[in-house]
Amino acid sequence: MFVFTPPPSKSHTNRALVLAALADGISLIKNYAICEDTIYMIRALKKLGVKIEHQENKLIVHGTGGKFNKKNISLYCGNAGTTFRFLTALSILNNGEVILTGSKRMLERPIGDLVDALKQLDIKIESNNGYPPVKIYGGSFIPKSIEINAKKSSQFLSALLLIMPILGKEFSIEVESELPSLPYVKMTIQTLKNFGVKVHHSEFKKFFLKDNLKLKPAEIIIESDSSSATYFFGSAAVLRKSIKTYGLKKNSTQADIKFIRILQKMGCRVEWERDFVKLTGQKLKGVTVDMNDAPDSVPALAIVSLFAEGKTLIKNIENLRYKESDRIQALANELSKLGAKIIFGKDFFEISPVKNYKPALIETYNDHRVAMSFAIVQLKIPEIKIKNPECVKKSYPNFWQEFNKMRVSYKL
Repeated sequence: MFVFTPPPSKSHTNRALVLAALADGISLIKNYAICEDTIYMIRALKKLGVKIEHQENKLIVHGTGGKFNKKNISLYCGNAGTTFRFLTALSILNNGEVILTGSKRMLERPIGDLVDALKQLDIKIESNNGYPPVKIYGGSFIPKSIEINAKKSSQFLSALLLIMPILGKEFSIEVESELPSLPYVKMTIQTLKNFGVKVHHSEFKKFFLKDNLKLKPAEIIIESDSSSATYFFGSAAVLRKSIKTYGLKKNSTQADIKFIRILQKMGCRVEWERDFVKLTGQKLKGVTVDMNDAPDSVPALAIVSLFAEGKTLIKNIENLRYKESDRIQALANELSKLGAKIIFGKDFFEISPVKNYKPALIETYNDHRVAMSFAIVQLKIPEIKIKNPECVKKSYPNFWQEFNKMRVSYKL
């Protein structure tokens, strides 16, 4: 049996970093994620004038109370979606011009709906026809009720929620679309609560504060990342092995806890204990599942489905097209190389397993989740090769080291 502790959650880390920067006082963030996404966030906050100290496995963040006064700065975010979207909202609080830019793929990822929402606050903000780079002329805004279309990314809504305490109770948000990745919004609300601010909502359609509440400095311990764990759970599932994983909570707000329940539905045995979860792979069967609330685990689920009996239909996943790659198209391309039977559309993906798969050279599209998912295939088809495997550093720099430990444990 392989025993494993996933790395800290980058999603939780970035939320905690933003709120610590906005609080008035010193916050501690313990067990924080160290990866490209969080490194870009820390660099950007420092550039905005936030003092951040590094001590062993914790960050000491000296909050500014929501006041920034940097003139004509540029913030580079790579291909980090949370970093770019959160900083877009945060930058309206800076008394000076801010330009946000990123990698080639980041410049292809939509930001227009968030920009349009911020314009409702009488912010002067410009994008490239709804895509980065974004230029923000901050320092002046009028808090009021606004509307947001968050269909393409829940990060647009989370970005607005994070600055809500600074804008006060005059500021409210109404969501005018279907909301994907709801657990991530719940994570944002929970993190706000940890910093002393309770956000109220009407069935996750309208969000508001009943009182003007200030963010209080906090001591945050970042929980282990359920998204990073999906590749290890998926590996145990297809190999029919056991894995014991520490650091995950059954009632976590993290979206990809759902992946464990899906594997259980597919035939795996799952045992939750107080401080760990044990999963044992068994004969797998195909499923039909709506993944709108947990899109990041779709690549791993697609791979596991290759080795199940019967079709697997993954639906309501249009927002996968706006990730680090167009993940629907990327998965279709690369699974087809193996000989899998794939049917896909704008918002769904269907996999029909075949008896024999063939080796292939897998393109990762510089997408960390594509690379880590196809690592599962290598366990069954050792001859496949994965291009640009180092792209995993975006979220999980030590992935291959940990994955190889699992290989040794399973004597592969």
